[in-house]
Amino acid sequence: MIYVLTYPEFEAGVADRIAQFRSEHEPERAELVQPHVTLVFGLRNVQRSKFLSLCESVAEQVTEFVAEFSTYEVTYDPFEKAYKLLLLASMGGQTLSKLHGQLYDGPHRHELHPDHPFRPHMTVATNVEQPVVEKSDPSKIGAFPLVGKIRSLEIVELAGKHLRRLQTIPLRKQKS
Repeated sequence: MIYVLTYPEFEAGVADRIAQFRSEHEPERAELVQPHVTLVFGLRNVQRSKFLSLCESVAEQVTEFVAEFSTYEVTYDPFEKAYKLLLLASMGGQTLSKLHGQLYDGPHRHELHPDHPFRPHMTVATNVEQPVVEKSDPSKIGAFPLVGKIRSLEIVELAGKHLRRLQTIPLRKQKS
């Protein structure tokens, strides 16, 4: 399955605390992938070369930007049948949502789940039991908002329990 991720670049201490929190509260996923925002979820039927071209075209239109994760909530994910602790993006959230929409604008659009609207977020805890997720304390990560710079799109393929990087596509640099 093909995914598009973006890895917010946080200050070193913040990145380390997020990684530590995830290793405690979603250890398998933390080993698989660093803290990220998923923009495209598990495409099964996609023509890889056309999809990569679409990703390049979308990235050319977007300038690097800042994302602030200022609040959090526990929610149920019906696809994974698990509860998740999400850090929700405020500033930069509209840009993440726009990227999500543009990256689904192709022949793979039928794989988008309109009954499950995209909310720009970063998952930091996952468990099938709601009380376990609700007891996790995101204040251990640090003071909110958590601010990260979004500089690129990462196209990856998940095969079994292995994530393989297909391509990193930089966003346009900000003019100084």
